[in-house]
Amino acid sequence: MSDTDIPAEPEHPNAKSERIDREARDWAAKLGARQLSVADLAALERWRMASREHRRALAKANLLWDVLGKVVHEARAQDTARRSVRASGPLRMPSRRVFFAGAVAASAAYLVVKPPLHLWPSASEWTAPHRTGTGERRQLAVASGVSVELDSQTSVSEPVTADRHTTLELISGQLAVSVKADARQAVLVAARGGESRADQANFDVKCVGASVWVTCVDGEVETSFRTKRIVLKSGQQVSYGNEGISGATTIDPSVATAWQRGLLVFRDVPLEQVVDEVNRYRAGKIILVNNRLSQRRVMAGFRLDQIDEVVGYLSNAFGARTRHLPGGIVLVS
Repeated sequence: MSDTDIPAEPEHPNAKSERIDREARDWAAKLGARQLSVADLAALERWRMASREHRRALAKANLLWDVLGKVVHEARAQDTARRSVRASGPLRMPSRRVFFAGAVAASAAYLVVKPPLHLWPSASEWTAPHRTGTGERRQLAVASGVSVELDSQTSVSEPVTADRHTTLELISGQLAVSVKADARQAVLVAARGGESRADQANFDVKCVGASVWVTCVDGEVETSFRTKRIVLKSGQQVSYGNEGISGATTIDPSVATAWQRGLLVFRDVPLEQVVDEVNRYRAGKIILVNNRLSQRRVMAGFRLDQIDEVVGYLSNAFGARTRHLPGGIVLVS
């Protein structure tokens, strides 16, 4: 059998759904901005008729933009208030036509690079050589004696081996690295301007927003950020970001690596952090609209294959009210 006869690898169901949703948002944006030619309209009709899932995704995208018109403006108003900038007047929910023609046509580049509320992957995440969809985990072939597992919604560069080092960049998400004793080179994980290197170790790196957490499960990991270098031993963690790099702290590594066992475990962490983490594993987005809830402390564990039970937990544990919106969006107040 020749190379051209080898069948393509089947598309992961979650990746397929993400692709269809992304294509639906693209079509919805073009419709709203009136950017479709006659040929485009014909192509849209072919796309829409491809399956019931395509038609449902397009309907969801149209409804989602209606909701975003209000949510995005509210988010920007809150950001303005936090910066103590005086508002010029009350914000009104824009009409669908105004939202598309203005926000999409005038700010399309911004929405691609920095999606509002992280409702879809950014441009750098979309174009990453290796990316997992929501709820997907994947092993990445790196080198002999080295294994890398990608968590849900994780984007990484192509591994490069040179000078007895294998380097890869974690663009977003979380990964677990195992460097065995028989590995022929060290592994270096770059993320948000920092680097974590190990010759023989098991370690976990998580990159969410501007912050990075590095956990040494066993062995030894050297993490460098700006001008500082921290050496982590088994059971230690360090974080770095806009505020610099922390010192090494002793933690239970089984909590940081719980995702590898199909779990999310939280031990006395703010609810807003829980929501941010849960949003990496479920379709749509949970949005806290009650600031008083955001700092409530959480001690709980959830199964990733039953992650939607988190919504019920929020209602039962905190008496929160939930409102379900199109596109898997849940407002919690």
